[in-house]
Amino acid sequence: MLTRIPKADIEKGMFVEAVECSETMFGKRRFVLESDSDMSAILTCPAAFVLINTAFGADRLKARSALKTRTRAPLSPAEAQVEAAAIVGRSVRVLKSELITMVTGGDFDMAGIAPVVDEITQADPTTSSLFFQVTRLKHKDETTFQHSLAVGILMGKLGEALDLDTGTIEMLILSGLLHDVGKLTISKDILQKQGPLTPVERKLIQSHPRRGHQILQKHAGIPAEVLEICLHHHEALDGSGYPSRLSGPQIGPLVRISTVCDVFDALTSARPYKRGWTVADALTWMYERNTIFDRKLVLRLGALIDS
Repeated sequence: MLTRIPKADIEKGMFVEAVECSETMFGKRRFVLESDSDMSAILTCPAAFVLINTAFGADRLKARSALKTRTRAPLSPAEAQVEAAAIVGRSVRVLKSELITMVTGGDFDMAGIAPVVDEITQADPTTSSLFFQVTRLKHKDETTFQHSLAVGILMGKLGEALDLDTGTIEMLILSGLLHDVGKLTISKDILQKQGPLTPVERKLIQSHPRRGHQILQKHAGIPAEVLEICLHHHEALDGSGYPSRLSGPQIGPLVRISTVCDVFDALTSARPYKRGWTVADALTWMYERNTIFDRKLVLRLGALIDS
């Protein structure tokens, strides 16, 4: 598993994937940390964090244990706000790079996107409570990437609230990050159009789940659950959704989580063609449409946002 840790926590025996600074400052990558010179070079370089791979290296169990037991002083509200904004900013940049690479025919690099999942799951509780607030601040040129990050965060938090296992929570986050990759194949002029969509334009937008699914299918390392969520996150319980008109028990619990989180973020986010709804209005609207959304999940999401 790829894990992002402060450079002060590195130990000999860890497998270093990358040191987060320019290659001119520290260019060595993918090696087992064994020498004092490498240790010193990492500690004195400008990087604050190191990406390690706990699946490799003779000391991998110790590295994982050290990560889990590491403690830090609670952050103040101001510090948590700064950290949340920094994590969101870094995550959007990584996500943008990885999604564009996939859409343009490049390989999916789990090593590149794993730090985003790790930062979301390992964030200080005070910091993670501010993720929702920070992700409301969307820039019009990066709406798809910021929306995907927000959905990934919401899916992970909802998974935690439902007491799902760690692997499933991480998979939910990854699914949220990748669920809208198909939108990158559609013109921004259509995605951000301020007036009513024509029937042709609406049909084109509704093709994005299949487009995304086709892109993700080309990459062997992507779990089947992620593919399913990408394809079906716009299905509705009454069969009125798209692209497959699934209904009721045909829609699995993980897809239901994605639908609730995706629509909630879309409703509460400001877009060029609309103002963002209040949290209360969005949750009420979704709760009243129990033929479309899983009402229990809407209630659980509401409790999560209000806490």
